[in-house]
Amino acid sequence: MELQKQLENMCREVDGCRAVWLMNLDGLLVLRHVEQEGDMDDEILLVEMSSIVRQAAQAIRNVEGGELLEFTTSFDRGTLVIRLLKDDHFIALLLEPPAYAGKGRYVLRRHSPALIQELF
Repeated sequence: MELQKQLENMCREVDGCRAVWLMNLDGLLVLRHVEQEGDMDDEILLVEMSSIVRQAAQAIRNVEGGELLEFTTSFDRGTLVIRLLKDDHFIALLLEPPAYAGKGRYVLRRHSPALIQELF
């Protein structure tokens, strides 16, 4: 299945999902699907968060904690669920409150092997 279709399916599997992005840790957008536009600049949010995720991944490596697998952050206007893939790429879901972040984490974990296969 092509990457764009996978992103659409992932977003539609999670109630309250506004958008899904495939990016690298340098903040470069690879692909995205927006299910519902919001009044927040989602793309800028992801660019800024990619730096934080990169730093968290490095901190975990520095203490020999292995590799960072997931990163979730919640804020007043949503929840961002990130799953790292391969070669410094990640997939992220932006969920509206009161969306269930656990379902988002499950969907990202379930789709990750297919995304990795398509991407790499």
